[in-house]
Amino acid sequence: MTLWTIVRRSLAERKLSSVLTTLSIALGVAVTIAILILQRQGRENFSQTTFGYELVVGAKGSALQLVLNTVFHMDRSPGTIPYPLYKELKSSRDVRLAVPMAVGDAYRNHRIVGTSSAFLTDFEVADGRRFALAEGRVFEHSEEVLDRIMAGEHVHPKLEAVIGSAVARRTDLRIGSQFAPEHGIVETVEPQHHDEKWTVVGVLAPTGTPNDRAIFISLESFFSIAMHQEKKAQISAVVIATRTPLAVRKLEQMINARTDAQAAVPAMVVGDLFDTFAQVETLLLAVSTLVVLVASVSILVSIYNSMSERRRAIAIMRALGARRATILAIIELEAVTLCVLGGLVGAAGGHLLAAASGSYIGRVSGVSVSPFAFHPIELAVLGGLVVLGGLVGILPALKAYRADIADGLTPTA
Repeated sequence: MTLWTIVRRSLAERKLSSVLTTLSIALGVAVTIAILILQRQGRENFSQTTFGYELVVGAKGSALQLVLNTVFHMDRSPGTIPYPLYKELKSSRDVRLAVPMAVGDAYRNHRIVGTSSAFLTDFEVADGRRFALAEGRVFEHSEEVLDRIMAGEHVHPKLEAVIGSAVARRTDLRIGSQFAPEHGIVETVEPQHHDEKWTVVGVLAPTGTPNDRAIFISLESFFSIAMHQEKKAQISAVVIATRTPLAVRKLEQMINARTDAQAAVPAMVVGDLFDTFAQVETLLLAVSTLVVLVASVSILVSIYNSMSERRRAIAIMRALGARRATILAIIELEAVTLCVLGGLVGAAGGHLLAAASGSYIGRVSGVSVSPFAFHPIELAVLGGLVVLGGLVGILPALKAYRADIADGLTPTA
């Protein structure tokens, strides 16, 4: 009979205790693994999402609100800025690309963004990667028509839209479909629809960014909406890509010195946001570690208390020739096995927990999270559980090691 067979039978005899202690270990490990995966994936993917947004210019107020609204299509717009500021920034020698944006409407809880066609043709959603069309084409856009509308002329631009991949997946919109935008961004039971209708002319290929769940229309068509007439000459934000890295800081200082606008660097804002959450993550990791330690103590108590019940079985093994070292190894293996089993179950549970959380994060923010990506620290966690199992098994193993054969074979009263 091998050591593993003896260990398996011993754990089976204490099935309830073994299962409960294993699940306790698994709970702590699952929370730990999930936090580490979401922390790493979240920081990396949210940072990658801000890649093309070197600088975002919007109304004075919260930089975080500006970034969430412009980059992630979340929260409300902090306000508006003068349209001439966009023209000024576009003509700057430090600016490679300037894209205006206007928001405030939605369709079935998907934000509608009024912008220029340059956002869909020239903007980089990742390093060296621009938007690609799964089908159709980009909406028609004319800077000249936009300037005329901003100057107060009554022009009727084409009402065309390009939808993100998630919009196409979650709604009935297809190439040629028409829809009426809903006024406001909050989903209501009876939404207020605009009279104007847009025709879908393009569907974007998936990007893994919040833009997948947005609908894009030309800025001139956005201001053709009757209810937007009073907002003419005012836009929500300007997205800027600079010619040199040094220009980002220069433009940021210049714009923030104004009284009618502010500039934010999305990568820095997102980094600060994750740094703020770092304390909460540390607290959760501490709690999950405590759960594992408490569970390991339960293993120690469970095995130690079982020594009295197993004194006769141990004495018989010794009488049949088993060495003290063999008995010690059996008890140590039991403790290590419980810890490792808990670690393996916890690792699987952690990935499933991260998958569920990542799915929710994806729906809310549009940022994809890969919950089944391997985190190197998982090996460290499993290795640590082997060491922990060895430590908690020392006390009961020594008790078994020192047990007297004659005492074990003596019948109890």
